[in-house]
Amino acid sequence: MYKIRVGFLFNHYFPHQIPHAAPFAFELSRHFGREFEVIIACASEKERQFVLKIGSFYPGHKCQIIKLKVPVSYKILDPLVSTWAFGRKLVVLKYNLKFFRSLHALVVPEKTSLYLRKLGLKDLILIHTRHGAGDRPGSFDDRAKHFDFTLLPGQKYVDRLKELGFLEEGKYAVVGWPKFEVVKKLHPSPPKIFENDRVTVVYNPHFDQNLASWRPWGEKVLDFFIKHPEYNLIFAPHVVLFKRRFRHGARKIAKRFYQAPNLVIDLGSIASVDMTYILAADIYLGDVSSQVYEFIWKPRPCIFLNAHKVSWRGNPYYFHWHLGQVVNHLESELAPALARAFKIQGEFVPKQIEAFNYTFYQEKGSTAAERGAKAIAQFLHRRISR
Repeated sequence: MYKIRVGFLFNHYFPHQIPHAAPFAFELSRHFGREFEVIIACASEKERQFVLKIGSFYPGHKCQIIKLKVPVSYKILDPLVSTWAFGRKLVVLKYNLKFFRSLHALVVPEKTSLYLRKLGLKDLILIHTRHGAGDRPGSFDDRAKHFDFTLLPGQKYVDRLKELGFLEEGKYAVVGWPKFEVVKKLHPSPPKIFENDRVTVVYNPHFDQNLASWRPWGEKVLDFFIKHPEYNLIFAPHVVLFKRRFRHGARKIAKRFYQAPNLVIDLGSIASVDMTYILAADIYLGDVSSQVYEFIWKPRPCIFLNAHKVSWRGNPYYFHWHLGQVVNHLESELAPALARAFKIQGEFVPKQIEAFNYTFYQEKGSTAAERGAKAIAQFLHRRISR
């Protein structure tokens, strides 16, 4: 029987994008396996292992899970190159063209894969799942309009992408956020990081240093918590910050931070991307990372660091800064902001709930992964049967 071949590509240095797309693959296989052959392709063993773990939550799937080839010569160069640019992603696309040519459609959580069009794959249908729910400009660039179909987490993205002219009717579906479904399986109970009952803060700076707080304020933030042991601190930045450290100015973390008993430093383990720390924290401290929207899945106090003195009010790229306090002067404002965080959280709860519902579509009776799989199947039926 003829089947439509659909690939799901995970082509990064970290597995952080996998929960945003792999569930769609498993449900596509489970519910539409007679019509679709589903192949999940990973660029690294770390990604493949995480895919396998998530796959265990979807019994009965028939997905093929493969590891793509990377030339030996580039494996030698990559440890140095990757501190500045993630060149391996393009190398993987170029080196595995035979595989990509074998597909009818490719589903991706990132935009680098659009480069396949420049490599001659003009007829390959490209479907985008996105992998972040944030507000910064990088989430809304014009590459979004070049996909054949897009799965969106919520109405916020419909409104903004349409306003920018990057979204056409018939080329998208609003399905929700499958990562939450994965996280419920990974963490049936809240993780506990510290063996004490002190307030735990997660500091989650983004890698984009034109907007984020690490370069101007990061070490000062860590030193603040060393001096205030009444708080626990989890330092879990965006995984790209220290991997691409030369580009983003992320120097080596000093020993004193690793030695502090009230600090946990994690620059890129699975725990930093599977919401372990987001669920374990009482207060979110950050700047422009989309992880704040995952944090308010359960409304809690948020504090944002305005290290670049941005005039943020009314700016849609800082929409999330309305969900908590904004610190404009670190030395004088961080301590008071932490001290009153729980006292004033009541005024932010309605805003956080409204923002969460605007960002993430939810529907009783089905999961985001099921809705996304159905949307992919329906779109490909229309497209391929033309």
